[in-house]
Amino acid sequence: MNARSPLGHGIMSNSRFLRFWLARTLSLVGDYAFRVAFVTHLISVSGSASVLAAATAALLVPSLLFYLVGGAVGDRTTSRRRVLVMADAARAVVLLLIAVGTQVTSSVLLLVGLSLLIGIADGFFMPVSFSYMLEITSKDELVAANSALSVSRQFGLIGGPLLGGLLVAVVGAPATFAFDAATFLLSGILLMFLTPSGDPEARADRGEPITKLGPAADHEVLTPSGQLRRFGNDVAEAVRYVRAVRWLLIVLSVVTLVNAVFAGVLDVAVPLIMSPEGAEQAQALGTFYAMEGIGALLGAAILAKLTLERLGMALFSMLVLMASSLVAVGIVGGGAPALGIALLYGIGMHVFNSVFPSLLQERVAERLTSRVGSLAFLGFDGLIPLGTLLMGPLVLWMGADGTAVVAGGTAALLSLAALLAPSIRALRASGSQREPIATSSTGRGTGDKEGPDGAH
Repeated sequence: MNARSPLGHGIMSNSRFLRFWLARTLSLVGDYAFRVAFVTHLISVSGSASVLAAATAALLVPSLLFYLVGGAVGDRTTSRRRVLVMADAARAVVLLLIAVGTQVTSSVLLLVGLSLLIGIADGFFMPVSFSYMLEITSKDELVAANSALSVSRQFGLIGGPLLGGLLVAVVGAPATFAFDAATFLLSGILLMFLTPSGDPEARADRGEPITKLGPAADHEVLTPSGQLRRFGNDVAEAVRYVRAVRWLLIVLSVVTLVNAVFAGVLDVAVPLIMSPEGAEQAQALGTFYAMEGIGALLGAAILAKLTLERLGMALFSMLVLMASSLVAVGIVGGGAPALGIALLYGIGMHVFNSVFPSLLQERVAERLTSRVGSLAFLGFDGLIPLGTLLMGPLVLWMGADGTAVVAGGTAALLSLAALLAPSIRALRASGSQREPIATSSTGRGTGDKEGPDGAH
């Protein structure tokens, strides 16, 4: 699996992907600015590690609940683009309400309550955008496209925290929330005018093969109970698929655990290490997050020079690097050394976030992509609320530094253990067929049988 320069002429010459990339970059800059404003505002008004942990954990619950719904919608809708535009518009409106609310009151409940609505929109946007990639890129562009999207995240991670810290310091948290609303509005406008490549006539005009988006093409009118049964069948089909693919099941299981640790440390322990006084030190926290982004850009440059063959080893080695970086932050504490260590975390984050999505998009049947992607998002984020909640008591017990060391060390051990699995060690970039579709208990296939149609 080879990744060319993610921002080279190759993938960016695809005008549809370029517009999608710009939309994602804009909204991600706003997201990371929101993150700094949200965390430092909570520290300022509450001064409590427990409140910070509970609030950041609560924000993930709505997206977790709606990932599966969003995945089912993404595999059935006749226009994934329309779903993405509606999600951006909804988030822009909610953020404007947050900006107004935080201007007139310091209520933590109001801030968190409105922020929960953003998570609902995220639950639709993430799995649908994951499968939408198949409409705007070719199979041989997937690694470069995912690498470019990871770079986009890092642009957001660099610019967003720095800008967020500056905005909070100069004009306050409410204005920062309004800035995030503006980025979603611009993102929605870019996506609105994106060529509807999923439209059969538009794809035929470009000479592209027309792929039916699964059951979405039938316009069967169902009762509410029928819709619920169909949704259950859709989810069950995706679950059977994941259970049948051993390497995928192991990746989702392990990353569910370690990602809870990563998020908890980064959202609770690291802010208390870097910005113990809250908003007054927002720029220090923003700089730490920005250094992760710079590290990820280094990861993109490294990945562009590599031809990865042992993909299982690559994936879990990057998780070990990320976990070890958190341990190191706990050892050195805040200041310049921690900023340097953040670079290593960013390198591991970029490589993992480029390789794993490409594996899914290449090897999963397109009619299942949104649903399997939603299970991946659900798995990766599923325990983050619990992990974040646990960081509050851990910080009270052993301090922020000790929490980073213990939690990061645990994640490193789990990642190393996964390398003992034969299916992970055997996961390579060779092969010419998609993973087999899971079968039902009666032995009848639950999905389309597809031949070799992609590089792996």
